Amino acid sequence: MDTALAAPGKSQRLQYIRERINSMEMPDSSIEEWRYSGIDELDLSGYALRSGIAIREVHSDLSAPILEANGQAVLVRTRNGEISTDFAAPEGMTLGLRDPEDIPYDFSAADIFSHMNALLGSSVSLSINAAYDSAVPVIVIRELDSTEATAVFPNLCVKLEPGAAATVIELLLSPNDANVLAVPVTKIFLEKDSHLEFLLIQDLGSGCNMIGHQISRLMSGAKFSSMSILGGGAYSRLFTTSTIAGAGAESNLDAAYFGSGKQVLDFRTRQEHAAKSGRSELYFKGAAANDAHLVYSGLIKVDKGATSTDAFQTNKNLVLSEGAKADSVPNLDIEENDVRCSHASSVGPVDEEQQYYLESRGIEPGTAQRLIVSGFFSEMSGRSKIAGVREALVALTAKKWKDLQR
Repeated sequence: MDTALAAPGKSQRLQYIRERINSMEMPDSSIEEWRYSGIDELDLSGYALRSGIAIREVHSDLSAPILEANGQAVLVRTRNGEISTDFAAPEGMTLGLRDPEDIPYDFSAADIFSHMNALLGSSVSLSINAAYDSAVPVIVIRELDSTEATAVFPNLCVKLEPGAAATVIELLLSPNDANVLAVPVTKIFLEKDSHLEFLLIQDLGSGCNMIGHQISRLMSGAKFSSMSILGGGAYSRLFTTSTIAGAGAESNLDAAYFGSGKQVLDFRTRQEHAAKSGRSELYFKGAAANDAHLVYSGLIKVDKGATSTDAFQTNKNLVLSEGAKADSVPNLDIEENDVRCSHASSVGPVDEEQQYYLESRGIEPGTAQRLIVSGFFSEMSGRSKIAGVREALVALTAKKWKDLQR
């Protein structure tokens, strides 16, 4: 980590960010990190900055089962980035409107969009210590809405103090006809021996675009389990960076996503091991219907000195329609010998033998395919301990199946 990035005060930090933005260029698809993305078609000049917090009520089939299954949760609700309700933090938690001072702004490889977020974003910061009741989830509801093209920059920082444990759920939602460019950044910092279960549900409207970052940094003995479920937006990009910064830390990164229509769902990941005896496992599964395009590019990076590292990366994709496609590009960058690292990826249609087996028992072809896709995603529910994940995955499949039948 470059400690020079931790400016001593807010004004210095903002000046630093302005200077960085002025020195950076907009990315394009000729850059490997943005290959396949269609970023060339995004015109930022067409978006205004958010104004006010007025918003219509947002209903989401994906988030409803999460809210129902976690009725006892602590709720933090924001509208277009601003906290919209009074909030009394329970014992062991502190709510702030900026990152804790001991967390530098940029502890990952940031692009121009995360810098924009740091300059323009509305921050919510949760600091949780060992006194917090880990049986009570925290749900941060981020409702975004504008009928005119508007850019919104949600910023969430979650810090767990040494020995703390918590479950945090982030819901990123909008009405279906919203016209929003969402640039969310979620920063997660886990101190020694802390443990976080994290869930992201993204259900943005079909007129929205998202360029998001999820950044986690784990100190010695920390454990991080993350599940992301995405189904919304015309173009949705999530760049996930997880750094094993302390010995013996463990990171599990999972995602389930389903694209339909002309959606582009774009995932970039980086599992970085900077300390010895760390473990990271990534498991991403996606399906594409109609003319949707799935993109996955992932890197496992093991730094010199990060001995006894275990790092694994798997990406599986189902292509359900003739016009749908998926690109999967896993990568390794290993600077140590004493490691166990592997990557695997697959792209293909529904298994013909499974389809034949179900049809031979009197099940109609369309129903058989839906059962296979449901089974493809149901495996993911067992990878998260958070209540309601199974039902959210069922809702994702049901929502997209309607598009597939059109």
